Amino acid sequence: MSTLVQIDLPRRRHGAAAERSGSLLKPLARRVGRAIEDFRLIEDHDRILCAMSGGKDSYAMLHLLEHLRRRAPVRFELVAVTVDQGYRGFKTDVLERYFKEKGYAYHIERTNISEVIDDTMPLGDTHCSMCARLRRGVLYRLAPRLGCNKIALGHHADDLLETLLMSQFFNGEICSMPPILRARDGRNTVIRPLCYVWEQEIVRFTAEAAFPVICCACPACGDNSLKRKQMKILLQKLETEHAGIKASLLRALSNVRAEHLLDRRWLEQAMNGGPRVDPAGAHDPGPPAPAPAPDLES
Repeated sequence: MSTLVQIDLPRRRHGAAAERSGSLLKPLARRVGRAIEDFRLIEDHDRILCAMSGGKDSYAMLHLLEHLRRRAPVRFELVAVTVDQGYRGFKTDVLERYFKEKGYAYHIERTNISEVIDDTMPLGDTHCSMCARLRRGVLYRLAPRLGCNKIALGHHADDLLETLLMSQFFNGEICSMPPILRARDGRNTVIRPLCYVWEQEIVRFTAEAAFPVICCACPACGDNSLKRKQMKILLQKLETEHAGIKASLLRALSNVRAEHLLDRRWLEQAMNGGPRVDPAGAHDPGPPAPAPAPDLES
């Protein structure tokens, strides 16, 4: 039976190994801090559920947020939450040991997601997409129960670009992962603090900090036929041939000129000289000033 556990340890013990590594901690923390400021991801008295899968992205996110929490002018709390999907070999003991050692409040939720996927996965769906939806549902249910008003996910800049390409290539729409999103249930707010951080930087940071990364134990993990993996390979190829193309794509996400597209809802407003209306029908006075996208090294 899972429980919420609060471990009180001296503050100096939080993330000591990563603090010593030094070379990437400060620049990545600045990048996360800029995302928080640009999109108002974190506010005073927030209690944030940090989704911890045990992968490199979630470890990096948790550590960077904790680094900022101890220095930020606003007060907020973090709760590390792991959803055990029920796959044999998923090492929750590694995560629990890490949470206790670093003094994080944590919760491990054990589920039968793996059985649900095997029994009910729709034709044409994938393990990853269905598993993500089911895990998200668990997080939405847990957040209010744990007193959390926001859910932090470890999606990074490469994830945003891969989603952008997938939505255009396979769904016929232009969309990606927003840095902050009010969930349809109206109770939960999702934030993505790593939206300005590149995956390769997280790989290096994880190696420096020696995070105890574990595998999700899903049988589909690492399948190169998955669409997201194909988008990743495509972006890597484009970046090799045209250095800086990923940074340009990331800037494009904050510099939308919708009146130059084919969406009639925007065009009619532009032609009539009135304020634009987004596809959901919300009033839009115009795009905000583009947020500067990070380069690959800073």
